[in-house]
This record gives sequence, C-alpha cells and structure tokens, in this order.
Amino acid sequence: MFLLRMKKILFVILLFLCCSFESRSQSQLYNYDLEQWINIGTKNEEPYHWHSFKSSTGPFHYLLMQQIERDVNIRPGSDGKYSARIFSKSIVGITANGNVTNGRMNAGSMFPSGKNNNNYTQRDSEFATEIDKIPDSLTLWVCFRTKNVESHGRIMCYIHGDADFVCYTGGWEPYNMICANVEYEFARTSSLDESMVWKRISRPFQHYADLCNDPKYILTSFTTNRMPGEGNAGDEMFIDDVYLIYNPVLNARVMNDKQDINEIEIEYYIEGTMSPPNLNMSPNELIVQISSDDFKTYIEIGRRTTDISGIIKCDVPAEFQNKNYSIKVMTTNYPMETILKITN
Repeated sequence: MFLLRMKKILFVILLFLCCSFESRSQSQLYNYDLEQWINIGTKNEEPYHWHSFKSSTGPFHYLLMQQIERDVNIRPGSDGKYSARIFSKSIVGITANGNVTNGRMNAGSMFPSGKNNNNYTQRDSEFATEIDKIPDSLTLWVCFRTKNVESHGRIMCYIHGDADFVCYTGGWEPYNMICANVEYEFARTSSLDESMVWKRISRPFQHYADLCNDPKYILTSFTTNRMPGEGNAGDEMFIDDVYLIYNPVLNARVMNDKQDINEIEIEYYIEGTMSPPNLNMSPNELIVQISSDDFKTYIEIGRRTTDISGIIKCDVPAEFQNKNYSIKVMTTNYPMETILKITN
C-alpha cells in the first residue's frame, strides 16, 4: 500500500512538472541546419531528409542530373560547417532549375512548366515531414547568385492535411487540403562574378482555415528561378538554417501562498520560439526586476539564461519588505515582459 501511494505521489509530481515547467515542443523541419548529408561525393549526394532530382520519380526522371551538393560556404554567424548549394543546368537546350524539397520530386513532363513536374508529399516514407501546428513564419538564409539581374528565386512551403499533397508552379492538389502556406519570390543577392552576399528571409504563413484546419504535414521547396525553364545554366542558390518560428508567449505568477518578507518565488511560463538558432543574437535571458514607482526606478533581483519554463526564487531588498511593490519578469530573445502587483 505504501509503495502504491508513493507511485501515485511521484506520478502527480511528474505530471505537475511536465505541465508547469516545460514548454510544449514545436515541430521543425528535419535537418533544418543542413549539416547532415548522405552519399557524399556521389551523383546521389543529398542533405538528410531533403531531396533533389536524383531521388525523383516519373517517366523522365532518368534525364535529370545531379543539381545539389554540400558546400562549405555558410551564412554569417553560423556555428555549422555546411550549406546546401542548388544550381541550374542546361539539359537538351532547356534550363533545368536547381531544386530541393523535403518532399519528393516528380518528372512527369518534357515541358518544364508542365503540371506533372512537381514536388509532393509521399506519406509513410522519408519523403514526408509531419507537423501538428501551424507556425507563424518560415525563416532561412540564402545566397542567390545569377547571370541575369532580373532572375528571381522562389520559396514554396505548404502545411497540409492528411494527403499525398502535390505542389507545382501556380497551384496545388488536393485544393481543399491546404492549411497554410508561404509563397515568396526574391531577387538575387549578387551576380556570379561577385563575392557571396547572404540574406536572412522571414515570411509569415497565410492561413486557409476555411479549406483545412487539421495540419498533418509540411512540404517545403526552394528553386533557382520562379518559373520553370527560365534563368541560366550556372545560376546558384545557397541555403542554410531553415527554421520555423512560433510566436512566443510569456506568463508568470507568484508561487508563495503568503508573501515571505525576504524572498519571492515566481513561476514563469514560456511558450514558442526563443533564441532562434538562425538569428545572430545572444541566448535568451530571463530577468526579474522590482519597483515601487512603475519602474521609473528599479532593482534587478534575478537573472538566468533559459528558453524554457521554470521557477526562480529572488531575494526582496530590505526597502521593499512589508510594502506594496511590482515585479517585472522579462525576456531578451524574444523580448517580452509581464508585470505582477504584490500587495503586503
């Protein structure tokens, strides 16, 4: 009986800790930093869980060449060693744009803009990425070098329901399976004969709640031109640190049932993306301040580096003890704050 009671007590404690202290995990693209690669040095080289022409399907896939490779040029401030380089080639007089996706490519038409040339989610395989919540934005770093100043790269990212979803230039199928998407075209960052210029891109998701509100998968693609068959052989795009952002939220409460004179115990709750790894900023710090005049003046009484929920105990300075005061709990990356009123 004693052991049974102890197990119940431990279960309750663990349940409380899971509910109170831990932020919910947020889905990300596998190998988002593009550090892991397979078949290195062969014609089948690809980033792990990302795919290009050599793993494609369709009646014309045998015509496709290798157009992706691991590269040591990385975005500014990166802690990694590699990026993905996709590049255009000329095949029988037609420009084949560089392309990479976390889904699978299908080469179903001899015409570059043919609807049967597409990227798709293949469920229950390595060509699918599950997701259960719609992020607020898609972020990544790109270096895009082209021959023609008017060339534009293209980003396509679709969050969809439970289907082998297909995306192509100008649309998607099944139409009613779209939950949210990012479609974005961007200019080159430099010409082919100039030094590399990197740019961080952040784009919000557009929601289609009236079509589908049950996200199951995310299908993401990058290509060296906004239109199939356009651009020039040798155009190249470097991609690094593709990261989904979930807008963060900060809440806090005082834990003490009765305020101690010398100490205050605060539970803080953080949810969402903190300290994004592709943003060149210092790790998030949680800071606690105390004030009696709406923070015209204040004293810092607590600080820690963290991205997750927890509890912090802070000493109350003597001049605030047995008086009314306010506590400000704030974060630095992403900046948020919440204020608690303490009455004694």
